[in-house]
Amino acid sequence: MMKEVSNEKISNLRDIILDRADSEKKINMAQGRREADDWLAHETEKLQRETNLILQDARKRAEDIRRRQILSAEREKSTETLRLQNRILSDSMGRLQDKLVHLRDRADYSDILTGMCIDAVESLGTKTPLKLRLSAVDLALAVEVITKTLALNHELALTFDPDPAPILGGCWVATADGHRQVNMDWQSITQEMADSLAERLLPLL
Repeated sequence: MMKEVSNEKISNLRDIILDRADSEKKINMAQGRREADDWLAHETEKLQRETNLILQDARKRAEDIRRRQILSAEREKSTETLRLQNRILSDSMGRLQDKLVHLRDRADYSDILTGMCIDAVESLGTKTPLKLRLSAVDLALAVEVITKTLALNHELALTFDPDPAPILGGCWVATADGHRQVNMDWQSITQEMADSLAERLLPLL
């Protein structure tokens, strides 16, 4: 009888310990997720400020060019306006991409890559093993980026693919079998913002 009571107490104590460990694990994961979300929100805000500066400059250039335009026909005007729009859009996208590339000069560039990696992982929405690819210039940061990413998501299975991605910066994250991939590189981000830039530039012309 004493042995049964003792076994019951041990079993109850084990359940309490397991429950407490599970609770602490959930708290740590929630804290890591909040830190990642705060970082991504902060970086998004900074990128938006950079975009606004580029648009302000594009607005000034568009106004200068428009003042110098002498159009003799509506057709010529439409053609020239389209050319102007494309030229300014292309220039704005190029300037934005240059801004992103020059993020490499910042001391916290590895943190930026970590944030991009986390964003890509969340976009994939899977717990299967994943592979990280970086540009040839950023290969030396691979271990640091993976270490920081895993620190924020302990359940993630992430390894580094030493084959350089053909990108200027940012990262690619794919499933181990290669069937799904999210491109969080500077070219892809710039291209995704093309429609937004065009919508904001159009009223200026």
